[in-house]
Amino acid sequence: MTNDQKLNLERYIKINQEQIHSHVLFHSISFHLESELLTKIQQAQQIGCPLEISSKFLADLRYSVLVDGENCLQTGLTFYTYYWQDGSEEALMRSVIAIDGDILHQIQSGCLQEPQFCQQIASAHYWLIEQLLSQLRLGAVVHLNSFAWVMSSVTTTPIAITNLENLLQGEPWMWLIPVVMLWLSKLVWQVLLSWVFPMISRWFFRRLLSGLLSANTMEHQIARRILRWLGKY
Repeated sequence: MTNDQKLNLERYIKINQEQIHSHVLFHSISFHLESELLTKIQQAQQIGCPLEISSKFLADLRYSVLVDGENCLQTGLTFYTYYWQDGSEEALMRSVIAIDGDILHQIQSGCLQEPQFCQQIASAHYWLIEQLLSQLRLGAVVHLNSFAWVMSSVTTTPIAITNLENLLQGEPWMWLIPVVMLWLSKLVWQVLLSWVFPMISRWFFRRLLSGLLSANTMEHQIARRILRWLGKY
């Protein structure tokens, strides 16, 4: 494993839910590990290799941690780490993170009898939580710098095309004019977007959350699709 690779453990991470009548209740997120996986996680930590999560899984995870079965905002997150050994699986660690910031960590008493193993399982548990939480954050809908370049190109290209004949007949240094115009226009757009984008982002995420909480099936499905699309960023 190299530091430009990602560690894919998606099959060992489960979103635990329960179907009650027409509602799906989110209970927890669990990690199901064994000796070889602990070694891989330790290697990933040492070289700075991130956890790889598919956009679909991330979208499902985001929805589960945002909205509960009663169509209300979740009050917190619960993480379990299970360890497979001697033909059976046992929960060794539990972490509860409340929406107000309170955190509760619990570890099985028998695990404490083996300090080295306890440290290894705890390190893996916290690393997986950190990796998931870091990817749960909704990224910007567009990359500000890239969008500024696009807008700059849209505004300067017509001017360059209009004056193409003069550029072809003029001195070679005149080709620097559209390049400089493109760069200056990009800076202007970047400043303008930096002012406007936060307001647009707040409005967008309010609408997204409203859609996720909506009883309207169409609005809810659209919000879920957007959430999945955002998982690619």
